[in-house]
Order: sequence, then structure tokens, then C-alpha cells
Amino acid sequence: MGIRSIVVGTDGSEPSYRAFAMAVGLAVREQGCVHACFVSHVPGAAALGGFFAPVPLAGDADSDDRLARFVTQELSQASVRGDFTCRNGEIAAELEFLAEDRRADLIVVGRSAHPALHLGGVPRQLLTRGRFPILVVP
Repeated sequence: MGIRSIVVGTDGSEPSYRAFAMAVGLAVREQGCVHACFVSHVPGAAALGGFFAPVPLAGDADSDDRLARFVTQELSQASVRGDFTCRNGEIAAELEFLAEDRRADLIVVGRSAHPALHLGGVPRQLLTRGRFPILVVP
């Protein structure tokens, strides 16, 4: 039983490019597919005059398109099946939802680029939840 379906979080950062490259390499070796996902983080809520309202971050459609083109081109060059999706919400949860939808065998994420965060918030949340095997790429 191999790794047939891989979900990888990507946001255009260096660690996420390394995670994507690792996911593609595994998919080539295992003849699997890669489901790349960019999640636009939406903070839980912000206090506004005594009540709470969700505050979404503005996404840059141009950078989303560049990321989608990059993923599609790399998958094509490696002859790997896969897709790219954009989601809004809490990053770790959205990656898990996609992994459930795609019946993923593995979630691949990059380590935080910020040294003070060490492992990073998203990898830590995924590891803590323990719902899927996780590969954290430095």
C-alpha cells in the first residue's frame, strides 16, 4: 500500500515550494497524485463594538493565478496527476478537509520560515490533531 493521494499546502513561500517539490517527488515515485492547496487565512473573529465579526484577509487574485499556473506547470512537467485549489478559513482545518475529500494518504507542509516559530503553527496544529500522516519539510 503506497502513498497514492497527497495534499500539500502552498502559499508561495520558500518552505511551501520545498514541500510541493517533496510532494511531487513522492507522487512520481508512488505513481500518486498531488492536491495543492492555498488557504487564505481568516482570523476567528475581531471585536467590533461589543460583538464579533469574521475579518477575512484580502487575497491577491494575481498571486493566486501565478501560484495556480506554477503548480499546474510543475505537475505537467513531472507527469503527475493533481490539481490546485484555493480555500478560505483556518489553514490546518482546511488542509484536513481537503485531505478527507481526496482520501489523502499524506499531508505535506513546509516548516515556518520564521525562526521564532520553530516548527510553525500549521504543522504543529496538524500534528496535534493527528488525523492524517504529516510530512513537515524544512
